Amino acid sequence: MATPLTLESFNDRTTYSAHFMDPVFWQPYVRQVCQWNSLTCLEITPGLPGTYPTFIVELDPTGFPKPFGSLVRTVVVKFFGPPFGGTACFRIELALGGLLADLSLPIPSPAILASGQLTSAWSYLIFEHVRGLSIGQVSDQLSSDGWQTVACQMGEYLHCLHTLTPGHLPDLPPAIQPGWDGFASFLSSQRASCLAHHRAWDDLPAHLLGQLEDFVLPVEQLVDFSAPPHLVHADLTADHLLGRLESGRWQTSAIIDWGDAMTGNLLYELVALLVDLFHSDIRLLHLCLEAYGLPGFFRHGFPRKVLSMVLLHQFPMPRSFYAPHQDAKTLSELAERLFTERP
Repeated sequence: MATPLTLESFNDRTTYSAHFMDPVFWQPYVRQVCQWNSLTCLEITPGLPGTYPTFIVELDPTGFPKPFGSLVRTVVVKFFGPPFGGTACFRIELALGGLLADLSLPIPSPAILASGQLTSAWSYLIFEHVRGLSIGQVSDQLSSDGWQTVACQMGEYLHCLHTLTPGHLPDLPPAIQPGWDGFASFLSSQRASCLAHHRAWDDLPAHLLGQLEDFVLPVEQLVDFSAPPHLVHADLTADHLLGRLESGRWQTSAIIDWGDAMTGNLLYELVALLVDLFHSDIRLLHLCLEAYGLPGFFRHGFPRKVLSMVLLHQFPMPRSFYAPHQDAKTLSELAERLFTERP
């Protein structure tokens, strides 16, 4: 007889991975947090699988309490627990909810409508629901021109985000520190663990693993400490750009999932953007940087710089990223193959 699932069961990562989006298990908890906030659930459906249990809830629109408005019909309920640093991510998302609402960014992020504790170990957030799809769900339907428009839009957005946020960093949680110390320490730690990470991830050919120490640039060559640090989303993947496709053209509605945000620099921000959102298309990255206002930002030494940051990233890259280049003899050759624009 199978052992019944409990919230404590989810401390085991195998159980968590198998059941974290199980609507049967989570429905009572979704209904509970909605009831605590005087909301009545009509229908509960799973959101896109990510890191944390996330559900889209259709509500009975009558009798909404503040801060819910009469136009609210659906919300998103997201749970954070001990696995995968959920407690820290909850605090970051909660803190950033208020900040992002106050900034005049060209792409909004969903407002946080309510927050609280499900148990002593599990927290929740209730977001406004943004109707539409992730760009990842329709990426094969966008034209070349459509992707170029997205690249320019992301460059303009990042310039605005990075311009507006430095002065707000002291008001954010300890995980988002106002100076460079936290980011430099993070990169140093990643560099010290780089070989162990890539051995565990089994993503690089064996003959390249021994080159990591000499290839990955030191922190002082990856960070311009004379410039002010800024807020970086740090996970701008295709799943986190929401919108709709109209007559073959993508219309962006929102950027979601700020749980991995940190103080950092543009180079770290570009990893998820290039590898996941842009599908490693270096031409789209160049358009993005032009729209940002830095057309020559990585003109000199760019391939090594960006591959160094990819190798230091907290998450492994998709297997498809390295797969076509298993025959690269050196990491320098791999960097040139991946990040040099071809005619």
